[in-house]
Amino acid sequence: MITGAAKKLPFQVYQFKPQKLSKVPGSAIIVLQEWWGIDNQIKRHAQHLSDNTGMTTFVPDLYKGKIGVTAEEANHLMSNLNWRNAIGELSELNDQLYEARYRDVGAIGFCMGGGLSLALATTLVKTKRPLKAVVTCYGTPPAELFDVRDITTRTPVQGHFGGQDKMVGFSDPAAADALEFDLKTNKNAEANIFRYPNQGHAFLNDLDWNVEKRKELGFVDKKSDPIKDEEGVRFQAWDRISQFFTKNLGGESRTEVE
Repeated sequence: MITGAAKKLPFQVYQFKPQKLSKVPGSAIIVLQEWWGIDNQIKRHAQHLSDNTGMTTFVPDLYKGKIGVTAEEANHLMSNLNWRNAIGELSELNDQLYEARYRDVGAIGFCMGGGLSLALATTLVKTKRPLKAVVTCYGTPPAELFDVRDITTRTPVQGHFGGQDKMVGFSDPAAADALEFDLKTNKNAEANIFRYPNQGHAFLNDLDWNVEKRKELGFVDKKSDPIKDEEGVRFQAWDRISQFFTKNLGGESRTEVE
């Protein structure tokens, strides 16, 4: 349960607060998992984002305690996730954050979570509590279920995609181009899609286990050292993400951590 909210959520929510010298009261970012589930990498992303923005981040466990340790297991978990049900549950989380006095709420997701973040924004844009900002990192939602063109009627969007991504129809260059085209149908809110020409899928993952999985799946050359070689690209992407949330979620009103 979120502190200050009225009822229990259908999943566990991990909360991360800034460990540095500032915080932004009333601002929250929902961080959505990759197909692996709630592993150390997604927790690292959440803490990193909290430290960079001064905002509290919340990571809901959509698999409800299950984690994929092989690609086969992860694919099974993702395939069995009912997207409409998941978005319904995430909408409950958004409501509870509002009840807990988080009035500036954004969302970011990675891989599967990237698609879910856009799906959530698509759904909430039609309600009284739309997301104030949304970021997708190499992921798009199923078009037959969610029309992303609605998002930019009210919610600013930022996307990050690798030029060498081979996930056809989901996060490859053609999918990134299609997403950008759809988002710019409505121009009430900004939409910026950034491409990183030399990167494959999941290029923000920098923990040893996750890097090994990237190599196993052919997302990056097995002989390369992504932790070192991609440091500059990760810094650039995270800087863009942090500035985006700071701009749209009231990041100028920072106070010292108690």
